[in-house]
Amino acid sequence: MVEMHLPSPVSLCLLLGTISFLWQSSQAKPRRRGMSYEDMVVNKVVESYKMRTVHSRPVLNYNDTLSVAFAIQLQQIMGLDEQNQVLTLNIWDQMAWDDHQIKWDEEEYGGVKDVRVPCHKIWTPDIKLYNYADLRLEEHRDALCVISSDGGVYHVPQVVYRSSCDIDVYVFPFDVQNCTLKFGSWAFMGNELDLKFFEDKNFIDMTQYLDSASWFIIDCPAFRHVINYTCCPDNTFVNLQYHLIFQRRSALYNYILILPCILLTSITLILFWIPPESPAKTQLGLAIFIAFFVLLKLLEKNLPPGTRHMPLLGTYYCLNMILITLSSFLNVLIVDLTTHGLRTATPPRVGKFFFTYLAKCLLMEDLVRPFVNRRVKTRTPKGGDLGNLEENKWKHDPTASNEALAQLQRDQTMQQGGGGPLAEIESKLNELREFMKLQQQRLKERDQKEIVAKQWKAVALILDRIFFIIYLCIITASLCYTLPVLTSVRSHYNSTLLDKARGINTTAA
Repeated sequence: MVEMHLPSPVSLCLLLGTISFLWQSSQAKPRRRGMSYEDMVVNKVVESYKMRTVHSRPVLNYNDTLSVAFAIQLQQIMGLDEQNQVLTLNIWDQMAWDDHQIKWDEEEYGGVKDVRVPCHKIWTPDIKLYNYADLRLEEHRDALCVISSDGGVYHVPQVVYRSSCDIDVYVFPFDVQNCTLKFGSWAFMGNELDLKFFEDKNFIDMTQYLDSASWFIIDCPAFRHVINYTCCPDNTFVNLQYHLIFQRRSALYNYILILPCILLTSITLILFWIPPESPAKTQLGLAIFIAFFVLLKLLEKNLPPGTRHMPLLGTYYCLNMILITLSSFLNVLIVDLTTHGLRTATPPRVGKFFFTYLAKCLLMEDLVRPFVNRRVKTRTPKGGDLGNLEENKWKHDPTASNEALAQLQRDQTMQQGGGGPLAEIESKLNELREFMKLQQQRLKERDQKEIVAKQWKAVALILDRIFFIIYLCIITASLCYTLPVLTSVRSHYNSTLLDKARGINTTAA
């Protein structure tokens, strides 16, 4: 009896592998000499476009609509030029479409699933940035297109986009900018090329985003629009609008614009407590004015040449400069009033209004108490002036100690010739009386001028106090309006798609 030897499992595996290889070899196309299957596929693709050119859409029928998927992946915010209102972004475009005329059977070409072909060798969609603001002729860097065996084409070029952006600096340096990037086909209408979101990404892809030192992104939504243009009113065009909403990082500006502003405002409040006649008040006012002007120039460097709205911070600077200028005018007026008081007394109605009503309201009654319901006083006694006192001193009075001298004076004057020692004494006494009358008149006029000058100075101090209260009210009101507006800017925007754009799984959280 003949014994049967069964083959081992290893032998069976080798046999099956050999049979499979021979079958695949019989099915696959023979390779050309010196060419791989990948070379053959690339040659097939290129030869296909040589026959039908790269200028026509890869569709079977003319009336067919080619669907193109598009998305952008943000890499970096390279800069925002506020002066020229231009946003510069480093972006990777993502485009995908189907070309049914360049399909191949993977088994016939040795299992080749996809190949890379230069983009200028095949048809590519003319997706353009509508709101570009660039002097360069080219935006894209050359990148190979990935073509799959099922006819799918995937193109990811590197791009540096420079787009126009409407800059709003009303709340600078806490401003939020909303820049739009509008993409669409420049030549094909909506029934010829339908533009859609790649993988339904209705946002800017930020999985590879490098955080900016100057800006942080709040939101990045995208929207699809079908519109008509005035050039072609009967045709529709499809575009995708990507909105990049970002806010300025204000840490640096807090030290170079906000903090100096607060300190200068505090010094301005001190300015009103310096005596009006002091030259230091005018000098300090001019120094603060120049400091605010320097801050305004620093602010102007970061603003567009023509803005629709004046920044709140710039308005606050100008308001302080206006008030400081008015304070300087008031200071000059106060000095002039003080000098004017040496010539003219305060009108009764003006004095009553300032010393009775305003001083009481401003709690300055101690300052004006000497001028309320009192006449201008001098240093003379109540009984009369110094001249009358001297004249009474020389009148005949039996009880006076100089009665004998007065009697001798009268006797001497009755003698003939009017000479003698008593006449000389009388002459000296007359000169002395005249001198004392003149001195008394000078003292009286000086006292009157001093009192009138003090009255005008009191009026000036009341005006200064009124202007201080006005300045304090204006600054407080402006701060009450400015601070809430500056601090609540970001609350108007919701980060609806930011986590999704960064690739964060919000559902798991």
